Amino acid sequence: MGACSLLLVDGGVGRIFPLLIYSISLCGLLGVSALYHRKHWQVRGRAWMRRLDHAFIFILIAGTATPICLWALPPAEGPFILVVLWAATAVGVLQSLFWGKAPKWVAAILYVGVGWIVVPYFSDFQRALSTTQVGLLLGGGIIYTVGAVVYALKKPNPWPPIFGYHEIFHLLVIVAATFHFVVIYGLSH
Repeated sequence: MGACSLLLVDGGVGRIFPLLIYSISLCGLLGVSALYHRKHWQVRGRAWMRRLDHAFIFILIAGTATPICLWALPPAEGPFILVVLWAATAVGVLQSLFWGKAPKWVAAILYVGVGWIVVPYFSDFQRALSTTQVGLLLGGGIIYTVGAVVYALKKPNPWPPIFGYHEIFHLLVIVAATFHFVVIYGLSH
């Protein structure tokens, strides 16, 4: 609901289109992940849902960066880094769809690498965003990174049948996504 409410913002295509991309990527990831984790799939269906779930992680990374980069970076830099980011996302999506059995550490390295592509522009973000927004943006990135490490190492794994490494990973993703949502909401209003 929150992502959809962003689309009610006043503004032209330059405001609404980046929010539409972000909203579709966030709702797409959460929707596909919910379907993948809640339904008992047959072997082939489960394999494809897992691939889609992992592909949408890359899509959310680029979708989240789209409004932030377009609105917070200088006009010559925002579109450029987004081309690089979406190209890396395409590689990640293809890896997820066609090398679904890749080791967890390969996927984790790709997620983190794609997510941190924007690091060279950190000083631009500091100039354009409030201190709180920079903190939330950086905090979300760090939390996502910790989640990727937990996912790759399968640790910590405190209560495997009830609340193991996979649930910790999802909890970290929800917290990081919330941080980034707050940044995008603030930029859009």
